[in-house]
Amino acid sequence: MGVRQRAPRTRGSLTRGSLTRAKTTRVTVIVAAVIATVAVFAGCAQPTDSSDDPLRIGSSGTPAMRVMAEIYAGALRNSGADVASRIETGDDAALLNTMAHTDVDLFPALTGRLLGVLTPRVTAVTADAVYTELNRALPQGVSVGDPTPVSVAPQVFVATRVAETAGATELTDCPRLPAGLAVVTVGEPDEGVLAALRASGCRFGPAQSVPSADAALRRVADGSAVGVLTPLEVAADRGAEANTVQALRVPAAREDNSAPEGSAPEGSAPDGSVAVGPRAKVLVPVYRSAALSRDDVKTINKVAGEITTGDLATMAARVQRGDDPRELAVTWLGEHGL
Repeated sequence: MGVRQRAPRTRGSLTRGSLTRAKTTRVTVIVAAVIATVAVFAGCAQPTDSSDDPLRIGSSGTPAMRVMAEIYAGALRNSGADVASRIETGDDAALLNTMAHTDVDLFPALTGRLLGVLTPRVTAVTADAVYTELNRALPQGVSVGDPTPVSVAPQVFVATRVAETAGATELTDCPRLPAGLAVVTVGEPDEGVLAALRASGCRFGPAQSVPSADAALRRVADGSAVGVLTPLEVAADRGAEANTVQALRVPAAREDNSAPEGSAPEGSAPDGSVAVGPRAKVLVPVYRSAALSRDDVKTINKVAGEITTGDLATMAARVQRGDDPRELAVTWLGEHGL
């Protein structure tokens, strides 16, 4: 009686070699899937451009903004970022347009001025309100970093003896000052600023241009004029007269939604409270969100915690005298551990 032999398996059967190949294929697919998943999470953690191009920094042509552009560029380089050596120049509108074409990744700006470019009819006045409105007005894909303590909003400077006699300490006390005092400014007077002061109740005389903050402070100190100057201008050019003048403080927005007696507000904060005076102009970095990593943003925000009005005023004055903005920035960064 013969032995019945099992027929060989043909369909669906695997030889030892084919089994090995199948296992290898499954492992390869799994490894590829893991790598793809890791890449997705890595991309979420660092939302930056895939391009290997260096970061490009922009700036307006003013001495202060040229120095700040070099400070941001140097801080990013020192933290390991690849940054182009050339600084692109232009006004705020031009730099925003260049940013839209991804030819500029970051530039320093002043909040109130940039907000005026984006929404000319905005009524925000205080620093916080302007910063909030600026965040809302920026184009998609553009962000602002932490605000610095550097303010370029004009203030009213008065001789201390004149202010004490009138009992004037804040801008809302402006109606108490003698009527008809001349207004001195560095360069051409800003009609928008003068209109805001008139709306605050100031009864000043004609505006006059002087060549420097020091010249303006001399006029203010002798009681014949008030100065409309920025903290940056005064910090850069403080003469002996600076000890005999004072700035009228800009009060916080009023919570009762009423204007001070004898004045009319320029605008209101988002919460409906009223503020008076010129719009706040605070230095901030403006950047393309996709171009900077989280570490890059932390780096530029560290600059905000170190730079002061006095620092920037001193460096801007040296640039005006012919010093190299990059060399000044390198020195400042070294002094502040950045």
